[in-house]
Amino acid sequence: MKTQLGHYDIVAELGRGGMGVVYKGYETSLNRYVAIKVLADSLAHDASVKERFLREARSMAALNDPHIIQIYFIGDDAGQTYFVMEFVDGESLGSLLKREIKLKPEQAAKIIYQTAQGLSTAHDKGVIHRDIKPGNLMITAKGSVKIADFGIALTTQDFSKKLTSTGEFVGTPGYLSPEVCLGKPVDQRSDIFSLGIVVWEMLTGKRLFSGTEMAQVSHSITYDEHVPPTRVNPELPSMLDFVVARALKKDPAVRYQDADEMAADLHTCLAELRGRQADPSDPDSGSKTVKLDVDGEPTLTAPAAVMIAQDTRLPVSRHFDSTAALRRLGKAKGGRAPRPVGLLRRLAVDAPARRLFLVTLIAAAAGGFIAFV
Repeated sequence: MKTQLGHYDIVAELGRGGMGVVYKGYETSLNRYVAIKVLADSLAHDASVKERFLREARSMAALNDPHIIQIYFIGDDAGQTYFVMEFVDGESLGSLLKREIKLKPEQAAKIIYQTAQGLSTAHDKGVIHRDIKPGNLMITAKGSVKIADFGIALTTQDFSKKLTSTGEFVGTPGYLSPEVCLGKPVDQRSDIFSLGIVVWEMLTGKRLFSGTEMAQVSHSITYDEHVPPTRVNPELPSMLDFVVARALKKDPAVRYQDADEMAADLHTCLAELRGRQADPSDPDSGSKTVKLDVDGEPTLTAPAAVMIAQDTRLPVSRHFDSTAALRRLGKAKGGRAPRPVGLLRRLAVDAPARRLFLVTLIAAAAGGFIAFV
């Protein structure tokens, strides 16, 4: 192992992957520890692999978010390509799950909420991660999330390029989206599906899609409906079933359309969970989500995933915080409030209103005719 790379001292090896090695380094001039990812010598002469390696650094460098690992420098030392990034003093979510098996609802919601915030920044910049999994989510000692490994990320410019071989699955089996398994184009909603898999695993302590053959895993992801987390772990609050069900919709059109939508629901979940912890003896301390069965009697069983529609929202809560909603409004194009809907526009898009208007118009005309005859 080298002891020096550029002007960085190599302290220890942190891990190895398919493209290279990650070292813990020390930058004397700034008195800080860094992580250094070095392209493997065996791949250094492969132009396509080197392009993918550098693309990871460029993708991450374009993103400025507290929940995404920062890139400091890209360099070359005697033909050895590397890039330097923020050193995270903590562990991956994968390591945490191996130790804890499953997480408490509030802890899981907090991790996914921060991840969704980081993904929102990436998606706004046109970057799709494509490999969201527990191993790529770093948890700091203070509980903050840092998204790592943008090695197979796509940018809007990459959609016109061919950077992978025909028929190659890009991502980690078990955390792919249905559109990846079917070979269809992907967008930010693919990352949201992967994030749904991760939150299901955190809440239940089990793998959602597992198998020995890629074809088996791919078929399950594409066609098998998931079991709501509360069916696996009855102690979980049913509100989390809604978030998981929206994220794991097979059809991207009815999934969360962006990470901000998912973050908004998770923010409401966190407010509810914290409110219940604050006063567990108060039966009205938070909202309750119930489903009415045929006889009209409320039950607390979780609804099937197919019942969660695109426009489903968590119930209104007195713990609701509008921060996430205001954040979305602030990011709206032009920063302007929506225009008020006029009468003609309302009649054009709203069929019930149009029918009521026509009935009223006919009744008025008939009344006028009778009055003047």
